[in-house]
Amino acid sequence: MLGVVAAIGAVLFLFPLVTDMMIKVQGVEHLTGDLRASFEPQALAQTRADMDMVQAMSNQLQSQTLPALPNALVMSPNQFHDYMDQNFPDVVSGSDQLDTILPKFDALVTGLETQAPNFRNADQIPTNFLPSTVVPFLFLIPGAVLFLLTVGALFRGRPGLSRAALVAGFAVGLMFVIAPLVLSVPAKAKAVDDLTVAFGPVVTDQGVAAVRSDMTVIAAMSDQLQTQTVPALAGALKMDPGQFQDFMGQNFSDVATGIAQLNAILPRFEALVAGMEANVGNFQLAANIPTASQAATTLTWWFIVPGIALILLGGIGIAGQSRTSGVSAPEQTLETV
Repeated sequence: MLGVVAAIGAVLFLFPLVTDMMIKVQGVEHLTGDLRASFEPQALAQTRADMDMVQAMSNQLQSQTLPALPNALVMSPNQFHDYMDQNFPDVVSGSDQLDTILPKFDALVTGLETQAPNFRNADQIPTNFLPSTVVPFLFLIPGAVLFLLTVGALFRGRPGLSRAALVAGFAVGLMFVIAPLVLSVPAKAKAVDDLTVAFGPVVTDQGVAAVRSDMTVIAAMSDQLQTQTVPALAGALKMDPGQFQDFMGQNFSDVATGIAQLNAILPRFEALVAGMEANVGNFQLAANIPTASQAATTLTWWFIVPGIALILLGGIGIAGQSRTSGVSAPEQTLETV
């Protein structure tokens, strides 16, 4: 009985070491720390507003503004296209790619909104006041205590020490069964799995490189649009900046509003992309808890199964010792008489 308890203690102690859990939970802590602000309700609302603003600007730019400008500049559509292509290549390139780029950013924003509850659940492992770096010690400390107690009892052969080891095993078993349920570990572990599935295709070296490439196109387009294209168009239309702004506001309000807000919107998207780039490795570490081939939900069974085994072993062992001591006392009395 004690030998089995000792073996379970050894397995619990070795589990976080063999699976590199110490390193993985450090990655989780960095990941959640860096991205926590992005999942706050206010931040999500701002990101959605930014996305909707850029989408509305893009829609009007392509469907109304660009088609209307040749007439305003007294050019044919081909002449206008050549003029734009020669003078503002980043704007042309960006506008041509908007229908491809913006749906990908919109999917990312939708993913943030959809997965926010899962992020908050995962961010509370093991509790909302303890960091995830505590998790390995939930196995290491009980495992070490059980192993040392039971090995000591086996080698010293003292009934008192044996009983202490069995009681400790029973207590650890209860803790391993009850604590995960009280702390909602199954739900939190499932949240981790849902997050890694949802963002797995994006938060890779290749996926983040694609997001960075799209962000570069949008940033270049925005910079040239504000610093070169708008002043040039205002001059071509013989308007000062105020008049041109009024003209755009009256005729293309979404474009005018979008351009005015780009300097605030793009840094927020840039921060999100930079956060993804910085956490590709941390995300992969989180996705591999407990191992690359096992879902995070298997962590629940790493608590429950050893817990049940320890309860049974400890309970049976304690009951057996109690019966033995109960029989020995009368026998010893009769022999003495």
